[in-house]
Amino acid sequence: MIIPYEEITALSLLYHINSEPWQNIEAYQGAGYEAEYKSMAGEGNVWGLPPPQATPLLQLLRARESCRQFQQQTMSQATLSTLLAGSYGMARISQLPDGLTALFRTVPSAGALYPLELYLIVDNVDGMPDGLHHYNVREHSLEFIKDKAEAAALRGALLTEPFIVNANLVFFLAAVFKRTQKKYGPRGYRYILLEAGHVAQNICMLAVEQGLGSLCMGGFFDSKLNHLLGLSGDQEAVVYSIAVGHKA
Repeated sequence: MIIPYEEITALSLLYHINSEPWQNIEAYQGAGYEAEYKSMAGEGNVWGLPPPQATPLLQLLRARESCRQFQQQTMSQATLSTLLAGSYGMARISQLPDGLTALFRTVPSAGALYPLELYLIVDNVDGMPDGLHHYNVREHSLEFIKDKAEAAALRGALLTEPFIVNANLVFFLAAVFKRTQKKYGPRGYRYILLEAGHVAQNICMLAVEQGLGSLCMGGFFDSKLNHLLGLSGDQEAVVYSIAVGHKA
């Protein structure tokens, strides 16, 4: 297949659409893989480092782990608000020299273009209706989309569905590709995925701080999930998902 040079986003879109979960049962059911790492100790001098400082952030980072069993327990609205504000909320507003107003978030973003939209399933949050919501970052509010029964189908599009029963929140990070690619072209696709990783890590750290568990999930059936969310799949599509709740 030959892609015209001027079609700057066609190749990244082609890759995205053709990277559905790999249905290689043998790879999943086979023996485990040993984690690999690189050592260059034989290439030259080696300097041992002093013990790291016991900072609050380092303690949170070390406490983070994947939670695959949640218990049914009510989450407060304050906790939900904190998770949203810290993960992808507004950090500050700045006036730029060209007269534009920049709304900076809690993560680095290529060109400060912020291509992601947050959708989330809310379940058993005090005073909140269960169901699917969209995060309005400007207003720091949740916009109701679907009720609990309709939102339940979304969990079925996740390969990790058995692990997130009773999770209070399931975040879906959806990318509006043209926001970043209109400036950075094909490279912008990488920047979008990097940004999703920043947001996911923020969610995980905030969850640990609140005494909650989290599970990052990259395995989902894209076409089904995007359809249920009402997303086009080529202009806007889910790139990452994270579950948060009380650890069992």
